[in-house]
Amino acid sequence: MKKAGDYIASIKNNKLLFITAAAVILMTSAAVLFFLNGENSTITLAQAEEAAAESSDAAEEKDESTVYVDIGGCIRKPGVYEVPAGSRIFHVIEKAGGVTDDADTTAINQAEQVSDGLKIMIPDRKSGADATDQDQAANEGSASQGTGKININTADLDTLQQIPGVGPVTAEKIISYREENGLFKSIEEITNVSGIGEKTYEKLRDQICI
Repeated sequence: MKKAGDYIASIKNNKLLFITAAAVILMTSAAVLFFLNGENSTITLAQAEEAAAESSDAAEEKDESTVYVDIGGCIRKPGVYEVPAGSRIFHVIEKAGGVTDDADTTAINQAEQVSDGLKIMIPDRKSGADATDQDQAANEGSASQGTGKININTADLDTLQQIPGVGPVTAEKIISYREENGLFKSIEEITNVSGIGEKTYEKLRDQICI
């Protein structure tokens, strides 16, 4: 039979063991809670960074989804317009109220895709006609060099036919000769072209130059 002192000592030992176990459980619980709180904090920060990145990407995508185009000339509402990326010129024209009655739409490619910062000018018919006349005058000046003579090195098929005695067939032969042998080095060399003999040369020599 145990003595009273031994019984009391046993109770004390059991109490100490219980307190120690409780302390271990409490410390473990605290560690788990701390770990979970730290993990949750980490996840929250990562989520915030991801959200910020997604927001930035969305803002960039929004900026790239539209472009600004300046349109003027013969347009009803000239100005700068914001249009979706990939739009065509005719989309911008529609947004600007359409062209005016004197616009020359043949001078522009309405199917062309616009880019950011593009400047579109719609010309009028008079400007287009003036440009055509200037180009024609420049071509004629190049062919005649301002002397009234036809330059056999630069004249095109129609211009060559203005030379006395030169028809469509002979004009084609002159152009073929230039392509095969190079430019004429003298007006007399035109007699090397098939169909142009001495008699024909006498008729046209005062009308041609190089």
